[in-house]
Amino acid sequence: MGKKEGGRPNEFKESYIQAVDEYLQICTDEEVQRIKTDGTKSITYEFGIKVKLPSIEGFADFIGVARSSIYEWEKAHDEFKIALDKIRSVQKQRLINNGLAGVYSPVITKLILSSDHGMRERIDATTGDEPMNPFSDEQVDRIANRITSRKRGNGGESGPKKPN
Repeated sequence: MGKKEGGRPNEFKESYIQAVDEYLQICTDEEVQRIKTDGTKSITYEFGIKVKLPSIEGFADFIGVARSSIYEWEKAHDEFKIALDKIRSVQKQRLINNGLAGVYSPVITKLILSSDHGMRERIDATTGDEPMNPFSDEQVDRIANRITSRKRGNGGESGPKKPN
């Protein structure tokens, strides 16, 4: 659809914006039936899904241009960026819905959602993964000494227990 002789991509065309909707229409999963035999006359039927998940790479193939051209055009053309965001949005929703339903592989679903959609398991950003301890080592030692002293019955004073 979009390559010149020699494989170099054409310049951006406004028609690529509408091509996103055409591409999304053909990206529908299909239920497929597989026939298995065990070497005897026994035949079993399995049902599965042929996944046609929309992607930027798939769209580049659909219009016949290099993926790098897609990303360059996205930076230069706001309407094209909005159209590509449709692909990302549909992909994300399908991954979430079909991942939760167990239709898609949970490992691949998690991989794509984390790498392409920023959905990661979060870490504690306030402590930088360090233990939350607002006290210095010196303060911890003083607190420990007070606790030990109280257990000995001298009212929290540090040092040896005072005679009665």
